[in-house]
Amino acid sequence: MHVAEIIERARACSLLVPDRAVSEQTRESYQKEFTRMWQSRNLDPLKEGVALDTYYHRRAALHYGGKLVLEGLIDQCLAARERQDTAMVRDWARKLLRAVERIKPAFVLEPPAPLDALPWERPTSRWHQCANSDRQRGANSKKHVLPSLPEAWDDRLWAAAGGWKYREALALHLLTPVRPEELVPGRRPTGWSHGVTVELRSSNCLAITFAPVKSHGGLYGTEITTITVDPTIAGDAAAFLASRSAAAGGHLVNSTISKNAVRKALAVLGGEALPEINETITPYVIRNQVIADLKTTFGGGEKVAAAAGHGTDRTQAKYGRVQHGRKRKGYLGITSTRKPSVGNVERVRQLAEIKKLRRRR
Repeated sequence: MHVAEIIERARACSLLVPDRAVSEQTRESYQKEFTRMWQSRNLDPLKEGVALDTYYHRRAALHYGGKLVLEGLIDQCLAARERQDTAMVRDWARKLLRAVERIKPAFVLEPPAPLDALPWERPTSRWHQCANSDRQRGANSKKHVLPSLPEAWDDRLWAAAGGWKYREALALHLLTPVRPEELVPGRRPTGWSHGVTVELRSSNCLAITFAPVKSHGGLYGTEITTITVDPTIAGDAAAFLASRSAAAGGHLVNSTISKNAVRKALAVLGGEALPEINETITPYVIRNQVIADLKTTFGGGEKVAAAAGHGTDRTQAKYGRVQHGRKRKGYLGITSTRKPSVGNVERVRQLAEIKKLRRRR
């Protein structure tokens, strides 16, 4: 096979994967995983006993890493040809051909999805079709912690946080289902985020705005979410943020340098505030509780999805259950730049009503 044909074949294989913007952390994670797969001589993301999340990560790493390897070898071939170094052209072409022969079958087995394909529009994954589909997913989800927590546990946590280093961050977690990563400054699909913004618009209106981190390069998520509460009735955490914002001239930006530092400190605080429980309190335990509370308050659907930074209202089913939620006071509104896809929660309600009618008959 001529060098030009090898390069053309490699380009066609590389073009199967759409160009996607990923964060530096994600890029490093994909490259490490692809290197492990390459060295093991098994590029199939689906291996025995793999969990769904791991399968998805391996599949993404295959596509990202495979494309990167092909493009790198193509560049080497072209550079050697430009230098008119015949021996190096042949050497790089041989390496490129071997790479294509390994990567293309993996791409055929796991076809990369088009850039504009939404998750719920894609065909059923190989993981769901295989024997691993009966593997319990989400067994370690923090939503399973909620049933073991005492009543008003979050109030006790807040009461124990007087003078605590991360008290502002805790207040934000207790009021909104913000992810810990969203308090860390960084690049988002809408631009650079300095953290979570708190604005006291009036004595009865406190606005909390954040940019969700999970968006798959801007394809999904809400872009920007704003939750407004009445700090006079929304609880002590809201009143605290209102006073802090007022002291800062009505506008406050809260950020943390390390989400892990907050997580570790919160685990210690949780142990002190709730010594009788055997669970570790983390930001994601609080996130699950807030989502459960918002489901109880708003009945699920678009508002809960927007608050959580989800692109679709069906994702909230993976978080705290409504039976573990409490109705919250003082929530004035929840808006997002990009409206979540809705209809899943309503369909579930309709099915539940149909089942009730059938039982009555």
